[in-house]
Amino acid sequence: MLTNNDLITVPQTVVLIITTILEIGLLSLPRDVAIYANSDGWIVVIIGGVLTFVGSLVLSTLVRRFPNDTFIEYSQKVIGKVPAFFLGIVLIIYFTLASCIVIRTFAEVINAFMLQKTPREFIIITQMLLTVYLIRHGIEPTARIAEILFPILIIPIFAMYLIAIPKADFTELLPFLNTPVKAMAMGSLNTMFSFFGIEILLMLGPYMRSPERIYWTMFVSVAVSTMIYVFVVIVVFATIGVQNTKLLIWPGMTIIRTIMAPGKVFERLDALALALWTIASFTTANSFFLTGALTFTHLTRAREFKFFITILFPWIYLFASIPPNVLVTEKLVYMVKIGSITVGILIPLIILVLSIILKKRSGAA
Repeated sequence: MLTNNDLITVPQTVVLIITTILEIGLLSLPRDVAIYANSDGWIVVIIGGVLTFVGSLVLSTLVRRFPNDTFIEYSQKVIGKVPAFFLGIVLIIYFTLASCIVIRTFAEVINAFMLQKTPREFIIITQMLLTVYLIRHGIEPTARIAEILFPILIIPIFAMYLIAIPKADFTELLPFLNTPVKAMAMGSLNTMFSFFGIEILLMLGPYMRSPERIYWTMFVSVAVSTMIYVFVVIVVFATIGVQNTKLLIWPGMTIIRTIMAPGKVFERLDALALALWTIASFTTANSFFLTGALTFTHLTRAREFKFFITILFPWIYLFASIPPNVLVTEKLVYMVKIGSITVGILIPLIILVLSIILKKRSGAA
């Protein structure tokens, strides 16, 4: 059962959102923006970050307007119990599929770069057991672990990519602003998909100690995520080239295989990169799995959320194991990212507009 003490601070909320966002984008975003905008891909990332922040204002405003409610409660107040119930089902399905995709992508990367002969199912079940062990303790411990792991994740990532800079050719970032406006627009919208994860705010609102600071929380979360993405995209482009980036499934990981640590202490940094990838995947899976269980709990008005973790476990394992290969997995990743815009921005926008028209709110902001 979640208690009144299971609340998270502003820094914990920021770190939880950032670590939820970064997992898949670190791998594939350079390829995606290269396809749409070539050497202007890093500009597309910045525009996508700005659009994401604008979209996050919808979620932030709902948190301010209904500080004591999750999406389940305030949607019932605005559109009625029956429509809200079906939206709750949609939310559960989305968070379940998001968990599946994160865990399956983790297994694919580990299979490709380290444990080629290990069955994917074993990698999936191992990570799921670790995730379940943590999230059964509640929101605050999950956020605290993310807070602890964040510097362990970010500092080495920056260090590894900085090592690649001496080999970089920054002329790969030229020509500048040579991409057609339509392509830039499409690329920016596509980049928003790489920020999927902000939708966990649909359920985290009443568990924040300072919901009145939600705008600042989202600004910092999206800004930091954008800066990390821009840094990674620029280094990948300059190191392996824009055209080569387009041909790779996970250019963000491939570049690590070309790096040698100063002094030749390590021949390659694959092991460290995969360790960091494991952390990124773990924190993202934690957020989606826990948020899915919380949605189930609030939808059924149950007092105990751990039961729903058990219910979701076999379904997440099953759907994470179904895709036959990495290409199908990548297609499913794209579909879930599109769903994140619907669940995280479009549906909340409708609820927000109706709540303003109907003058519904649960307390002063």
